[in-house]
Order: sequence, then structure tokens, then C-alpha cells
Amino acid sequence: MKKIYFLFVLAVTAFTATATIRTVNNGSVGAGQYTSVQTAVDASAVGDTIYIHGSQTSYGDVTLNKRLVLIGAGHHVKGTQFNFSTLLNYIYLSQGNSTTLPTGSTIKGINFIGVSGSGGSLAVNNITLERNFISSNVSILGSGWICRNNFANYFAVNNFKNTIISNNVISSSGIYYSDKPSVIVTNNIFLSGNFLYTVKYATVTNNIMIEPSSSYDAYNSQNTWNKNIMIYADPANYKTFPPTNNTGVGNVNTVDAQFTTTIPLNITLEDATKHDWTLLATSLGFKYGTDGTDIGIYGGSYPSPNTTGATNIPQITSMDIQNSVLPQNGTLNIEFMAKGQQ
Repeated sequence: MKKIYFLFVLAVTAFTATATIRTVNNGSVGAGQYTSVQTAVDASAVGDTIYIHGSQTSYGDVTLNKRLVLIGAGHHVKGTQFNFSTLLNYIYLSQGNSTTLPTGSTIKGINFIGVSGSGGSLAVNNITLERNFISSNVSILGSGWICRNNFANYFAVNNFKNTIISNNVISSSGIYYSDKPSVIVTNNIFLSGNFLYTVKYATVTNNIMIEPSSSYDAYNSQNTWNKNIMIYADPANYKTFPPTNNTGVGNVNTVDAQFTTTIPLNITLEDATKHDWTLLATSLGFKYGTDGTDIGIYGGSYPSPNTTGATNIPQITSMDIQNSVLPQNGTLNIEFMAKGQQ
């Protein structure tokens, strides 16, 4: 019996009659229609979906110049034969031509460095970033962005409106440059740092903020902070919460995180993917949110489904060829294993 294993993704989403699904794999295990993500993007039409297999090798940079859906295998994959994540470098969104903007694109289940603009200054609206690991920056380039269930270093809102930053784990750099009241920052976990920098008029709710820096309250004003929890190693370090020149109710300083596992307060973004951020029933944040759900990434409208980045489609995790020898005109017997995702 010859056994081969690879990650293959089955689509269960309904697409329009003209939409095409393309597959990319640059590894030696399994197969795809393309080995380059950029080649698949260039070959795609508006509305197409590209599945990018997990691999030991990064697919490099990619530039989007049309509305597409990019779906990876996950950013810290578990439970498959090889646990290969989908790796990219930078994702560039073309801003130079109004007829070829990637407005409306979705990017999920990918481990990459960052999102930036390319080739101009036109706004790119309505981008969804979901279930990604973003080791550097997200530069928001237009209105209507939804950033949820990611692990990210920081988000630069760049003063665009109608932005939702929800149910992410965000490292010390936090959220930058926002001055619109339609910006919502909710149900995130902020690792030690400033959290917000030059942010005004935002709604900041149901977040867990760990070990704020000495300047966490600098350059932020007129935000509404409701039911956030700030966690410290030492109560002697408690700070004014919400910060001066901000308003809000129900914000709590504490030294008792009460997660289901012990999590160090100086944790890195990479290590944050290895921990369970669920709150105990005895935690201050348990069902304490403004909507009656938990504070942090497991509450709110977009509760975190996992910390691996696996997307909500079925995945074939292994495939076995049962015939060691296949005669001419014989039947190829294949056994495969698959699992569903939330």
C-alpha cells in the first residue's frame, strides 16, 4: 500500500456561475494548479477564490489588483499529517487604477508579514482580514475594513471610517492613527504596550489589556471605554482607566487574569498562539461584556474559533492509496480522512 498525505480543501460555499476556484501548492506533498500565488492571482477574474496549500516554503510577496478571496490552510496548523501552514511575505493592495482596485477582497488563514498599499493612493475599501497571523503591520487603506480573529503586531487605521477591529490578539504596538467615531475596537486581547496611539473618538469595549506601558494613555482622547479589563503583575502599577480625557464605565484594573491556563504577562505574539485565552467562570471578565458575553476574544459577535487560523471549510488531512499495484483498467482505491472546522 502506498500512502501519500497532503492538505486539500473542499469548498462548500456557493459561488456565482462565473466564479472560479484555483489551487496553489509550491510543496512536494500534494498538488495544485499553480505553484505561485501571484501567477494564480494574475490568472484570476474578479470574484475568484484561491486556495493556498500549506507548505514549508513561503510563497513570497503577492499584489492584489482585483476583488479576490485568498484562503490558506491556517497560520499555526495542528491536526494534519505535516501541519504545514500557509506562508506569505507581504500582501500589497494595488491603489493605482480605479478600474483594478482589490476593494471587497477577503484574506484568511495565512501567516504573512503585513498588508500595505502599492502603486498609488486610491482608497481600497471593504477588505476582510480573518484568522491570519500578521507578524508586522496592517496598513488600513480605506473604509469598511473588518479585521477579526487575527494575531497581529499592529493596525494603522490611517483615519479611515467604519473600521471594525474585533477578537484579535494584538502585540505591543497596538492600534495607530484613528480619528473617526465609526471605529470600533472590541473583544481584543492587547499584549503589553501602548495599546492605542493617536486614537480619538473610537468605541473601545470588552478588551483585555495586559501590562500597559508607562505611556499607554498618551495622545488618546475622547474615546469611549466600556467594560475593558487591565491586567497587571503588581497592583502598585494601576493606572487611570479609562485614560484622562476619555469617558466610559465598567473598566476594571486587576492582577488576576483567571484564564484557564497560566499565561505569562510578558508573552510574545508568536507564543500567544500556543495558549488558551478562555476565561474561568470565576474571572472578572466572564460574561461581563456589554453584550453579556465574555470579555476578550471568545466573546462578542466574532468569538475566536481557534488559535491555528484554520478556516471554516472541511479539510482533507490525509489520503491513502490502497492498491500497491494497479493493473491496466483496474480500480484505484483511495481512502481519505477529513475534518470539519468551525
